[in-house]
This record gives sequence, structure tokens and C-alpha cells, in this order.
Amino acid sequence: MSEATLNPNPLVAALRAGEYLGADALAGADLRNADLSGLRFANLDARGAQFTGADLRRTVWARCRLDDVRMDGAQLESASFTACRGVGVSLRQAVLTKVWMKDCVWQDSDFHLSEWNRLAAQNTAFPGSRLQTAKLEKSWLSQCDLSGLDLSGAAWQQTHFPDSKLAGATFAGAVLAQCSFNRAHAPDADFSGITAPSVSFYSAVLHNARFDNARLDGAIFDQARLDRASFARASLQGARFFAASSTGISFDATRLVHADLSHLRAAHADFGRADMTGARLHAVELPDASWRDTVLENVRRDDPELRAAELWRPPV
Repeated sequence: MSEATLNPNPLVAALRAGEYLGADALAGADLRNADLSGLRFANLDARGAQFTGADLRRTVWARCRLDDVRMDGAQLESASFTACRGVGVSLRQAVLTKVWMKDCVWQDSDFHLSEWNRLAAQNTAFPGSRLQTAKLEKSWLSQCDLSGLDLSGAAWQQTHFPDSKLAGATFAGAVLAQCSFNRAHAPDADFSGITAPSVSFYSAVLHNARFDNARLDGAIFDQARLDRASFARASLQGARFFAASSTGISFDATRLVHADLSHLRAAHADFGRADMTGARLHAVELPDASWRDTVLENVRRDDPELRAAELWRPPV
């Protein structure tokens, strides 16, 4: 018989019995390695509580204060957090599989080596938190705020950030396999040196963003806003910029082989030393563009028949 069975934690027993223990019953509580699976915690002050190694699977957390809570190595599969707020929460190596978060704030929190598999979050912010070593796979973060975070070297797979805020975030050197940032607001973000083939930034705001030396073959930037964005020395083979817009974009020494720039509107664009072999430039507007030493072999310019079809309107 285990020690936990011989000496049951009275707080755990009370929680299991459904007793009301007061709004601050969990504040500073020591619940390390406790089995709390399936319990519901609502409107509680749990500041300073210890849940390291605890079984928190299927737990429900609603409107709780979680400042300085430790959940290192905790099992949180299928848990949910709604309108919770925590400053300095530690979730190092926690398992967050199929976790749901909504309207939460995780400030200055530590997710080092935590596992995010099929996690879903909406309208959740992570100011100052450590996320770059978290293992994100098949996760979905909608309308979330990751602004200003250092995410250098992150290795994430099939994770999507629709309508999220990434202003000033740093992804330098990250590997973002099959990820998307559709409609994201990411001015001043640094994606230098990322490896992200087929990544999607559809309709994203990327003013002053940096993609220098990035590997972005097959990437999608359709309808993105790219004022002063830089793709210097990046690989964008087969990438799409359909109907994107920009002033002062830089493609200096960029590989744009077979890229589709149809309907791109980009004043003062720099294509110096770019390789645009086979690129599509249908209906582009590129006033005052720089073309010094640009490779334009087999470039496909305006398609008259396609242009006529695009401009066709049914008779009145």
C-alpha cells in the first residue's frame, strides 16, 4: 500500500468530497504529486500553490489567480483554463496535450520543454513568457498575443496562429514546419534565418518584418502588407505574393525562382541581384523599382487573356 494511501492529504480528500473550503483554500497549498484529476476549480486564489508532478488531467480552471503556481512536470491532458491569470507560473516539462485556454493571461511564465500537442487557445496572452523551447505540434492559437517574445530557435510543427499578435517577436533561426500565421499582426517581427517551407502569412501585417536568409520555398504571402519588409538573401522559390502590397520592400539577392507576384503593388521595391527566373509578374505595379543585376530569364509578364477575364463585368 502506498504512502499516499496510508496518509491521505486532507485537502485532497476535502476537494474530492466537494467541500467548500473558501476562495483562498489553494493559496500556498502543497499538492505535489497529488491526484486531482477531473476536479473543477472556480473563482479560487491559488497563488503560490505547488502542483509539481500532480495529476491534473481533465481539471477545469475558471477565473482563478495562479501567480507563482508551480506545475512542473504536471499531467494536464484535456484540462481547460478560462479567464485565468497567472504571473510567474512555472509549467516546465508539463504535458499540455489537448488543453483548452480562453481569455487567459500567462505573464512571465515558464513553459520550458512543455508539450503542446493539439492544444487550443483563444484570446490568450503570454507577455514575457518563455515559449521558445516548448514543443508545439498540431496546436491552434487564435487571437493570441505573443508580442515581443524571444522565440529564437523554436521548433514547432503544424501549429497555427490565426489573427494573433506577434509585434516585435523574434523567431530567428526557428523551424516552423507546416505552420501558418494568417491575418497575424506582426510588425517589426524578426523571422531571419527561419526554415519554414510552405508557411502561410495570408493577409498578415508585416511592416518592417525581417525574413533575411530565411528558407521560405512555397510560402504564401497573398494580400499581406509588407511595408519596408526585408527578404534579403532569402529563398522564396515558388512562393506567392498575390495582391500583396508594400512600400520599400527588399528582395536583395533573393531567390524568387517561379514565384508568383501577380497583382503585387510595391512602390520602391528592391529586386537587386534577385534571381527571378520563371517568376510570374502578371498585373504587377512596381513604380520606381530597382532592377540592378536582376536575373529575369523566362519571366512571365502580363497575360492579356487573363487580364481581360479579370476585368470582365457582366453587361448591365
